[in-house]
This record gives sequence, C-alpha cells and structure tokens, in this order.
Amino acid sequence: MMAMFYVLRPTQALRQWLEERNVPRWMWLDRPHVWSQMGVGDHDYVGQEENAQTFLKLAVLASFQGDLERATHSPIHVMADHEEVRRQVLGELLGPPPLTVEVFDRWWFLEPAEGLHTVEGTIGHTPVPTLRKVRGPEVLSPTVDAESYTGRRIHPVGQWWEDSIREREEDVPRLQVAVSWVLERLTEKTPHRTCVIRTRPFSLGARVQDVLHVPGWTLHERGASLLEGIKLTLEEPVWGFEDVWNFTYRVYAGERRSVSKGTASLQLEKSGESWTVRSGSLEP
Repeated sequence: MMAMFYVLRPTQALRQWLEERNVPRWMWLDRPHVWSQMGVGDHDYVGQEENAQTFLKLAVLASFQGDLERATHSPIHVMADHEEVRRQVLGELLGPPPLTVEVFDRWWFLEPAEGLHTVEGTIGHTPVPTLRKVRGPEVLSPTVDAESYTGRRIHPVGQWWEDSIREREEDVPRLQVAVSWVLERLTEKTPHRTCVIRTRPFSLGARVQDVLHVPGWTLHERGASLLEGIKLTLEEPVWGFEDVWNFTYRVYAGERRSVSKGTASLQLEKSGESWTVRSGSLEP
C-alpha cells in the first residue's frame, strides 16, 4: 500500500490571527508542511478517503498538542523565552482539550499532493543527456556570500549542477567494474553465463547490454526472462557512502524459483582515470 501525501496549509483566519498577535516567524505556523499517511486501499465504501483525511487531521492536532505539552513541561532554563511564547501561542490557538476536527478546520486545510519527488531521485533516474538540457546560473546570486564562514568558496549553482552531472557520468564505469567483480566470483555457482541486471538506483540512459560488457557473460536488462543464470540487483546506495555498492543476487537453474541467493558488497575507489574495487565481500 502506497503512502498518500498532503500539504498542510494555514487558513486565512490563521494568517490574520498570527498577524494580529505578532506571532514570531520562527514558530512557522504560517508555513506549509508536508504530511503523509498510508493509502486507504481499495475504496471499500463511499467516503473512505474523507475518513482517512479526518484521521490525518486528528494526528495533526495531536502533534500540535504534543508541542504545547513539551513547552509546558520543559525545564525553565532551556530556551525559556521561546518556550514561553510557544506555550502562550499554542495554548490560545488550540484551546482546551478535547481537540476536535472543528479546531483543525478553523486554522488549517489539507491539499492533496500527487506523489513525492526528490532532487536525488531525479538526478539518479534521469539520463545524463536529459540532465544536460537543463542549465543553471553561471554567476552567484547577489544574496549569496562568496566566502562562507568556514572559508570554503561558494560556487554558482550552475557549476554545482555540472558537477552532479559529471558524477553521474561515472555511474557506467563504476558499474562496469562492480558487475565484473561480482560475476567473476559467481562463476562457480552456475555453469550458465547469462545475467539479468537491475540498476534500480539510477538510469544508465541505454540498455544494460549496450553499455556493460563482461567477457564470457551475456548481459540483459531488467524485464528479460531468465530460467538459467543469475539475476543481479543493485540496491539503493546508503547516504554518505556513495562508493559503497551493494548487490543482491539469485541463481536460477531451469526453474522459476532461485536455487540460491545472496549479497555482495563492494567499496570502489578511483585511481587515475579508472575505478577499482578496494574491498569486497560475497555472502554466502
């Protein structure tokens, strides 16, 4: 079941209320917030989605009530000024419990959002030639301080964008080295030299068999039928460890079910113009 996403927005009544009381901006009560909940399923009855949104509204109220209670019971010396403002504002805004849907509808409304997109996912799943059809500014914005407080020079967003594209161009050579390393160690597990590869974390911009070549092996992209050989899946990278590549594999021998399966983990490094496997393991 997939998650549904909603944008929580303030009503005009809340905006006016905040302005009249000069509520500080750091409370973020006038800013939109993204909420999610699991989908309602197969729409078993009329009004099921409305009930789900009502349930979400109750969760939002509970979240604000929790903020109020934490501010009320926080130690006096911890952000005392901020917590006093939070107690006063949320106490007046929410009123005494029990909080009801009517309280929510007075101050907020929900705007359904069609899915959730991420910058990292878009960069990863969009072919490099497509990314190159978008260009960023080549000069710094007037609001950007060219020298950060750390002493590191800030570059224009256009250069940042180009650096991301150049990093994507390394995906194929890195994958070539990683797949070759894994298949070399899987040769003893099957006499069949056919491998279907799923590159889930990113798009190669071409068929696997057109960009990857492992001597002695026939490679296919995801979706190809396989009865004998290996299915190899590149898993999503762990954030902060871009050069650690994890695979899962399944070995097939003429049946629909795999006869064995396992994982491979590799750490890559670049030496000169080429990539090498610095360390790796295969389990089992």
